[in-house]
Amino acid sequence: MAISAIMHPALFLAIILAIGLFLFVTGKIPIPATAAFICLSLYLAGILDSKTVLKNFGSQNVMIVAGLGIVGDAMFRTGAAAQIGVFLKKMARTERALVFWLVMFSGVISGFLSNNGCAALMISLTLGISVATGYRRCKLMYPIAVGVCFGGGITTVGSNSTLYLKEILEKLPNAQTMSFFELAPICLILTFISAVFLSTVGFNLMPEAPRNTLDPSYGAEKDYSTVPAWKRKAAFVIFAGTILAMCFEDVVKVPVGITAMIAALACVACGLMTEKEACHAVPLSAIVMYACMVPVSTAMKTTGATQIIVDFMHSTLGSNASPLIVILVIYALVIPITNVMSNSATIIMFTPVVLAVASAIGMNPKSALMTLRMAGTIALATPLGLPATTMAVEPGGYNFMDYVRPGVPLSIITIVITVIYMYMAYPVYM
Repeated sequence: MAISAIMHPALFLAIILAIGLFLFVTGKIPIPATAAFICLSLYLAGILDSKTVLKNFGSQNVMIVAGLGIVGDAMFRTGAAAQIGVFLKKMARTERALVFWLVMFSGVISGFLSNNGCAALMISLTLGISVATGYRRCKLMYPIAVGVCFGGGITTVGSNSTLYLKEILEKLPNAQTMSFFELAPICLILTFISAVFLSTVGFNLMPEAPRNTLDPSYGAEKDYSTVPAWKRKAAFVIFAGTILAMCFEDVVKVPVGITAMIAALACVACGLMTEKEACHAVPLSAIVMYACMVPVSTAMKTTGATQIIVDFMHSTLGSNASPLIVILVIYALVIPITNVMSNSATIIMFTPVVLAVASAIGMNPKSALMTLRMAGTIALATPLGLPATTMAVEPGGYNFMDYVRPGVPLSIITIVITVIYMYMAYPVYM
């Protein structure tokens, strides 16, 4: 029996999303399982059909995430990425200087490699530096999470949500697209501003001492001396070639999804990793979360939930609402949710709403979606919005308030900067 025979589909969707939000926040079940619960509930209620539920598991975006996950893992396994640690040790003259470079390096690396892999690598390297120098790990882990948070937007392949928005833009009637480095200027600006803030004013807002004791083996440095040097060079060549091919997709005439698959095959064929290791390197959690949340945006439209929200905003803001007001409303709606729920899931869920609002007031859809992307990125005030912020809790010895103290002022600063940038950088009207 379809749910429409019992209640309005939009009401059922709201109930399921409320349950999902509770599960995202409490972590009662893993994030991918929560995403699957939401998607399958909508299928069983007759709101989504099987084709809609399953089609994103085989999309180009999934191939990009899987392929780059393998390439990134090859960089980590061969020790190519660990060379960053050598530079960081040279720059670690003071705690504040190290904080600055941790934000910058985490940001740049996460734009090209798996965000989770980047966070894991940087945390491991930094714990080793902390042991060697005596610098407090509670001052060093949060900056890594912040760098990963903003750096993921430097390229279109740096996060699932950016890939999704690029796909949506290209499917609109007045098709637009995103360049490979579309959001690089604002993301690099935010990364730099965050690095300056956390190494100055924000430094004193982070805890003075960790609230836990770590097992000594937690930060043990990996020994790459047994890895042949040619493997590190091969991993770097494959990585660099992959990024170049993706940057110049129009020139090489190879879709980025195929490029990612070729790169993954090259890692195995060159002996940088085994087939089993390559399979383990595929970020299945990220893929399941992405593929299960995309159909939710379809459900938002088919149930009428999107139109209900648009009508409410229209009646509240008026028919002649300024685009700047709409931008501020998007931030007001998205930022509280992205801080307690997966930021990718938040962005995907709000996409149909933002597009409908933009259409109602004649706003440029690209401007609206880029605003949504940046609003969804500001998940700095809790350990819940990003895997990287969650991963920093144990090694940093943090509690919830340790994120709130530096995260709230940093969020306010980034909101001001991104609102101004979005308003100036993208045409408000077509």
